[in-house]
Amino acid sequence: MARLNAFKVNASAIESGEWIKPGEEYDDLEIKTRGYTDSYFDAQAQRMRRAALPFNGDINKVPVAVARDIRIECLIKHMLLDVRGLVDDAGAPVTFDAFCGLLRDPNYGQLAVACMTAAALVGRLSAQDRADASGNFAAPSA
Repeated sequence: MARLNAFKVNASAIESGEWIKPGEEYDDLEIKTRGYTDSYFDAQAQRMRRAALPFNGDINKVPVAVARDIRIECLIKHMLLDVRGLVDDAGAPVTFDAFCGLLRDPNYGQLAVACMTAAALVGRLSAQDRADASGNFAAPSA
């Protein structure tokens, strides 16, 4: 039987954000992000409607690159708060501003995937999951 508490999320964390490791495949990368909030979805829908105007309002005709840019900008503006555990090729920590710039670069699409994965995990970790991970956090980037 399914337990009711398996469906409960921490709505406060989704709105205020928390540090998330998006997965082992991203090594030490941690992203401080809000979850998928109403403001994110509202902003994305509004921008998509505006982008669809030249196509008689048909959102399905908005070019994929334009839709991707809209998702990334809404992600940056409405969800992302900070990043840590990411270094450039010289070993210097990547700042949050530089990270946001990389998200806009199609060559770094996997960073966007990491952010979206992290956002999906916000507010869903159990108290035990958080306790297990609490010793793994480093200082945030400047």
